[in-house]
Amino acid sequence: MTKKEQALVEQYAKSLVEVAAEHQVMEPLKKDVLAILEAFEATKLDESLSSLALPQDKKIKLVRLLKDTSSVYLNNFLEVIIQNQRENFLYEILQNVLKEMSKLTEEYDVYVTSAVPLTEEQKGRVKAVVRSKMGLKTGRLIEKVDPFLIGGFMIAVNNKIIDTSIKRQLHEFKMKLI
Repeated sequence: MTKKEQALVEQYAKSLVEVAAEHQVMEPLKKDVLAILEAFEATKLDESLSSLALPQDKKIKLVRLLKDTSSVYLNNFLEVIIQNQRENFLYEILQNVLKEMSKLTEEYDVYVTSAVPLTEEQKGRVKAVVRSKMGLKTGRLIEKVDPFLIGGFMIAVNNKIIDTSIKRQLHEFKMKLI
C-alpha cells in the first residue's frame, strides 16, 4: 500500500470514528465493525473486493450485503465507500477504525500467545497484569496457542510486549553461551 493510500485509509477510519464519538455510538459501532471483520476473515472477502477480475457491480453487491446488519452510521459509511469506489480498501479501513477507537477510548486489545489454551482465571490475571504493569485499559483478549513456546506466555498490547516464554529464555541462555 502506498503512503497516499494509507493516508486515505486512515482518513476514512478517523472520519467514521469521529461521527460515532459525536453521536455516542462507539460501542455498537465497534461490535458491528468486529462482526464485519469476522465475515471478511471467514470468507476472504478482502481478496474478492481487491480483485481486478471481479466487476464493480459485484463488489457493490458484496458491500451492500454488509449494510443489512449494521448501524445507520456504518450503513451510511458503507454507501460512501461504494460511491467513491473504495471497496478494495474496506478491510484496511475497518481495521484502522478499531485502532482509532482504541486511541480515543484508551482501551486496547490484548494479544496473548501461550503454549496451551488459557483458563478463564488466567485470562482475568492477564488483564490484571496489563492494567497494573502497563497501565492500560483492556479491551478484547485475543488468544493464540503456539506449542513452540514450550511454556509461559507472550502478551502484546499497544506495541508493548511482555515475554515470559521458555522459548525466549532458552534463546537468551543460548546467546550467553556463545
